Parts: sequence; structure tokens; C-alpha cells
Amino acid sequence: MKILAVEDEKLFAFTIEQIIDELGYQLVGIVDNAEEMLRLFAANKPDLALIDINIKGSMDGIEVARRISQSQFAVPIIFITSFSDQKTFERAREVRPFAYIVKPFDEKMLQRTIEIALYRYAGKASMQDEKVNWQQDVMVRDSFFVKTGSRLEKVKISEILYVESNDKYIKLYTEKDVFSIRMPLKELSEKLPLTEFVQVHRSYIVQAAYIEDIDLKEQMLTLKKHKVPISKNFLEPLLKRLNTI
Repeated sequence: MKILAVEDEKLFAFTIEQIIDELGYQLVGIVDNAEEMLRLFAANKPDLALIDINIKGSMDGIEVARRISQSQFAVPIIFITSFSDQKTFERAREVRPFAYIVKPFDEKMLQRTIEIALYRYAGKASMQDEKVNWQQDVMVRDSFFVKTGSRLEKVKISEILYVESNDKYIKLYTEKDVFSIRMPLKELSEKLPLTEFVQVHRSYIVQAAYIEDIDLKEQMLTLKKHKVPISKNFLEPLLKRLNTI
């Protein structure tokens, strides 16, 4: 999970950096001005923005937050500010931030606020499907958010090679990692893009773009050096979907 922050006071910037490091998330940048914040936001597409209201640049933090919230990559926003007056609060409220924290802040409070904001962000994509509970395992947007301990690991769907089922658990395989999730294969299959993934076995779903070869005799296929079995029931439908000559 990636976090971007704009904070022009060095002491608070250092504290924010420490908190994010302790949580195990990636700080993609912490800057002191509006223009650099928006540039890094567009370049990195973070999962959360921490915004000080009184910052350097041609606009304040509230205007930066407004632009982020109106972009196609809108994410949860947490204001961290020394302004506690009603007028500033009402302006900030217009951009619907996740939280409004007044300096000097309690480190534990900020830590918990970040955690809750990221959990809710992970679950936002499920609002149209009330059957899915993001607190249990995984959510879909353009990625899965896989729960590992007390953290959520972001796994891009485009990077998944294949999925393997083992009773009540499934494993997501990427080139670098393997993620275990407590969820039936059928439930996960309903969240995968049908045009990109194909089931080749009662226990395996693969991303077609990564198929390198198919051994028809052994009924096996290869994805980035991974061998996956193909069952007879799924072989013919698979071949029909591939561009064979």
C-alpha cells in the first residue's frame, strides 16, 4: 500500500515518515509544496494522501485535496493541520476527507487513522456487492487487497499468473510472491475479468496472457516456468478460446 504526504514542518514530516515505516507501508514521497504533491500523486497513484493545509506553493492543502478528489484516482484523504478554526474546518469538510487531525497529534491516533482509512479504501469497491466482506480476505478494484496478518497487501490483477485451490484456501501466484487466502475458488473466480482468466482444472485458474506453451500429451501448460495441469473437461474450452493456427 502506497502513501503520499505533503507536510512543510520537518518535525511532523519526520514523525509521519516514522509512523508509515512502522506500519510497513510504502511512503512514495513526502513533500512541502502543492505542485510537487500533485505531480507525485499523478506519477505514483498512491492509496492514501496525508495533507497539511498550510503548505508552500500556489494553493493550500484543501485545494490540493479538492483536485485529488476530483481526479480519476481519488483516494482517502487525511488532513493534518495546525488550523482548528471553524472556517478552515468547514472548507476542509467540503472535500469529504477521511479524517481531520489537529497538530500536535497523537502518534497512535494517526497510526490507527491511517490503518482504518486503508481498510475502508480496500473495501470501497465492494459497496455494490453486499455479500462480500472486505474484512475477511480480499477485495477487487484493479487489484486484490490480500489480508496478511494486520496488513493489506495490494496485488495487481494484471500480475497474477494463476490461482490454485486447496479445499477452503486458495493461493494467488505472481512471479515474485504467493498469497494464501481463505476463500473458495468459485467465489474468487467471480471477481476475475472473464476476458483475461480461464479455468483449466477444477483447482486452477490461469491468466491466459501468461500461457507460454501447452503440452497436449501430458495435459500441462506453462506460465513463466510454472507448470499447471489441464483436465479433460477444460481442455477443449481452453483451446477454443486461444488463437490457434
